[in-house]
Amino acid sequence: MKKSQFVLIILSCLSFLNGCGGASQPPLLVATHFSLTAASAPQTAGTAFNITVTALDASNVLVSTYAGTVQFASTDTQAVLPANSPLTHGTGTFSVILKTATGQAAPTQSIAVSDTAGQLAPGAINSIVVNAASASQLSVTGPPTANAGAAISFTVTAQDPFGNNATTYSGTLRFTSSDAQAILPANAKLTMGAGAYSVTLNTVGSQTTTATDVARPSITGTANITIPPVSVMVSPPTPTVFLGAMQTFTADVGGTINTAATWTVQEGAAGGSITNLGVYTAPQVVGTYHVIATSVADSTKNATATVTVPPVVISISPTSDTLGPAGKRTFVAAVMGASNTAVTWSVEEGAAGGTIDVNGNYVAPTTQGTFHPVATSVADPAKNASSTVTVVPSGFVAAGTMTTPRFAHTATLLNTGKALFVGGVASKKFIYRGSESFCSDISTDHAELFDPSDGSFTPVGSMTTSRSAHTATLLQSGKVLVTGGNSVATGTAEVFDPATAVFTATGSMTLERSFHAATLLPNGKVLLTGGVGTGTSAELFDPAINAFAATGSMTGPRYSHTATLLQNGKVLVVGGEDTNGGAAAVSTAELYDPAAGTFAPAGTMATARKSHTATLLASGAILIAGGFDQSGAALSTAEIYNPITGMSAPTGSMGVAHAQHTATLLPDGKVLIAGGGGKSSFAGFVAELFDPATGTFSLTGSMLLPRTLHAATLLPNGGVLVTGSQTPAHIYHTSCVGGVDASTELYH
Repeated sequence: MKKSQFVLIILSCLSFLNGCGGASQPPLLVATHFSLTAASAPQTAGTAFNITVTALDASNVLVSTYAGTVQFASTDTQAVLPANSPLTHGTGTFSVILKTATGQAAPTQSIAVSDTAGQLAPGAINSIVVNAASASQLSVTGPPTANAGAAISFTVTAQDPFGNNATTYSGTLRFTSSDAQAILPANAKLTMGAGAYSVTLNTVGSQTTTATDVARPSITGTANITIPPVSVMVSPPTPTVFLGAMQTFTADVGGTINTAATWTVQEGAAGGSITNLGVYTAPQVVGTYHVIATSVADSTKNATATVTVPPVVISISPTSDTLGPAGKRTFVAAVMGASNTAVTWSVEEGAAGGTIDVNGNYVAPTTQGTFHPVATSVADPAKNASSTVTVVPSGFVAAGTMTTPRFAHTATLLNTGKALFVGGVASKKFIYRGSESFCSDISTDHAELFDPSDGSFTPVGSMTTSRSAHTATLLQSGKVLVTGGNSVATGTAEVFDPATAVFTATGSMTLERSFHAATLLPNGKVLLTGGVGTGTSAELFDPAINAFAATGSMTGPRYSHTATLLQNGKVLVVGGEDTNGGAAAVSTAELYDPAAGTFAPAGTMATARKSHTATLLASGAILIAGGFDQSGAALSTAEIYNPITGMSAPTGSMGVAHAQHTATLLPDGKVLIAGGGGKSSFAGFVAELFDPATGTFSLTGSMLLPRTLHAATLLPNGGVLVTGSQTPAHIYHTSCVGGVDASTELYH
């Protein structure tokens, strides 16, 4: 067989086998992600370079059938990227321009490619290094404002057209300024494309500082800076300075490195004097003056302070007073308008008008009349103030001192002629509760006796418990019943026996009571009415069996009221505070009938009041005076209750308002009202007399001290002993100072 025939037979067989499916077709490739490549050399900002995108399958084999569209992104916000484009046979080459150089802020840049439909995993080139292009400009930075003559620090940085620092720049710079007086640095080179330089500008206004490449003037940069004018401000601008007093001024000089100022007074020596440190001394003449601060750097610039030197004004307190013969008062003078607040004291009428010492302690003469203590300013002797003192026949003199300071206590004249003082608030205790600190009342169990024969106070046996705001009633036996009060045992009672000077507990009350009232009845029993939290209840103490028993209820709840025995044997209960809430004073009155053991309404007062007084007059009428009204203000009004008509009618008003005061019926039928000034400390001195014949009040000699919540006792000789008082309490560290007084004084 020939060779050619053999080859033909072989080819025929191969063709037959292929036609019969002897070999399989290759599988279709599917793209899963992109490959992105570029030259690895560093790129230059602003210079284009190529990147190649390839669509690959999961085995990184080129997928030539990829027909999607690709999009590009970069970490360089200034990058110029290709538009969205398809690939050709699964691949494509594109041009990219990066403009942001890499460095400390961005160590490298990156470019990413992704399928617009989001069907393929993106590809990226990371760690692209981009170098700055050649310098084309200079950045000059400095402060926006500076004082003339001050050295200003500027920074110059070489930059390419895209704002990148051109660290390879090596040109020489020349400095210029719009300020012809500027002090500029010499020509200089930058280090690593940057440098700091000092410039001094001396001309006020908007100025520029420019750096320019000596060889290539197109490479330049400018900074704008404002040089403000010199300014001067003086503080304080409008002070008030007293005669001869000093005031320190300060000058704030801006717009220059020389902040010194010179000081003058526009009016010269007549306007005072001032040191080079700005310490001004006012003249001894009232007026308006001008202190001037002038800049040393620019003598055309200054500022002025207007100084007012006011006249001396002097006041005296109290402005008026009424005293008994040889009565005493301490006057206080206040001086305004002078640094020297000292005064001298005198009496206008000379020795005939009394005496006054250097501290303002005045002693009235023994003769009646009107006199004038005078306070005169030491700084300006032409200025003075005076008080008017009226000396009347009766007044107060100092008596002894109690063994225990106290207020809200009781005072009872015994059949022996001595006076018994029991309980009360004796001290103040510092209390800290939460974020609040205050002084709390501390009651005492101490009692003492006053002997009018020698004016002495002597302690006697203590009560069984401490009490304040309690009652003490002289029984027909001569013993004293003490009931209730603020105490650890508010519902208890005890009896004091003058023969043994011992307190003995008796039966307890039916209710706990404080700020209540106790009235001795003609049958020897004691009627107790009202009190804090007791509603309308009342009860009777029977000394025969030393026991308490309830009696009829009042028509209304009340405490801090009065209960006065009338000449017909009934008890008039007046005013007080409603125990059912609101802390409101009430105007109602009611009568207790001991025979029936019941209360009945007895009309209404003209004014609602609490912490007032009610005094039985010789006529059988009741004088109701002072107290607090429904707003808590002290009252100066008074009224008379007529038990025959059952009506209350206003009488003359008191000279000042009184509350928590005392009212004492004197042997001549008049009533002494003493102290209890409410919110006025001066009113606490004041004493007044009510004359039933005229229905009017008149001032009598004032007390030595202002007093409130004190006690007053009519002595057998007709004098009135006033004891104790609440005084202002002050917190010092963690202690309470003051608050209670032990002094006493005698009205005669």
